[in-house]
Amino acid sequence: MVRIGIIGLGPYWEQRYEPALRMMDQRIQIKAIYDPVRSRAEQAAVYWDADVVSGIGCLVSRYPLDAFLLLHSHWMNHYPLKILSQQHRPVYIAGSLGEDLNLLESIHDTASEKLVTLMPEFSRRYSQATTRFFELVVTRLGNPISIQIETCCPSKDQQVDVPGQKNETDFLIGLIDWCCYLMRTKPVRVQTTIHSDSSDHSEDYRQIRIEYSNDPVTGAARFALIKIKNEQRTAETLFPRHRIVCRNGSAEFHSPDEIHWETESSSMTESLKSDRRELEVMLDHFCRRAVGGIIPVANIQDVCQAIKLVKLSGDSLKSGSSLEFESDSR
Repeated sequence: MVRIGIIGLGPYWEQRYEPALRMMDQRIQIKAIYDPVRSRAEQAAVYWDADVVSGIGCLVSRYPLDAFLLLHSHWMNHYPLKILSQQHRPVYIAGSLGEDLNLLESIHDTASEKLVTLMPEFSRRYSQATTRFFELVVTRLGNPISIQIETCCPSKDQQVDVPGQKNETDFLIGLIDWCCYLMRTKPVRVQTTIHSDSSDHSEDYRQIRIEYSNDPVTGAARFALIKIKNEQRTAETLFPRHRIVCRNGSAEFHSPDEIHWETESSSMTESLKSDRRELEVMLDHFCRRAVGGIIPVANIQDVCQAIKLVKLSGDSLKSGSSLEFESDSR
């Protein structure tokens, strides 16, 4: 049983986190909850028979906890993360971490020195389609060579189901991290260009090209192309269109729970609606880390890499040229 303390319930508690945690109630025990709105914490604590605490310091020091869920801390900026990174217990971090690279790198270094797991919520890595894609990489498709994503950036008032995807920079951080996660290697170069398919510029789009080292077996150039249309997302365009070309075939998905894949001898569309949703998988991996498991998870360094690539893409657009990505030696 993993003993957990929650910091900040936030706007996604009822629709996202509580249902997933209830499905794991044979494996976890929520011992204490802190939220700036005490009545909200009290309401959540009833189901779990958890204590409601008055502050983060109390939560950290007075309870025998194995791990923390930092679900909402925007009202306190990075203060909770600074405190938690100095503990010897893992932390699951929901939502955006902002764009302050110096601060994030400092937090990452502190956690690394103390061997603390800080797991940011990169939900795209764990969608049903992504999980199935990696199975196909091993069994049929081979390693990815190129990725093409077609999307629109979120509008400021866009309602989203996953925290950290509302702001344009956060949205791009998630997409770029996903590309790097699929390629399983460091990026080497970034170029951003503007294209137009109409005389009135109504169909303008921005294209981010991220190049990776060549395929070690075939020598083929490996890259990701993110095409960002010059329009606001709607319900129909909420999930980007993905196409991945691999050594032995290709895969496409336009939703998190369906994938179409092809090889020279096979073609199939699979519904993945019965598979575990991304949040369940992430929380499962986090709990396994909390009890001493070594399953790999994302960390703050992954966030910093994606932020740097987003910033570099902006610099490339301004300069009109491709720019080298300097890999972090951490």
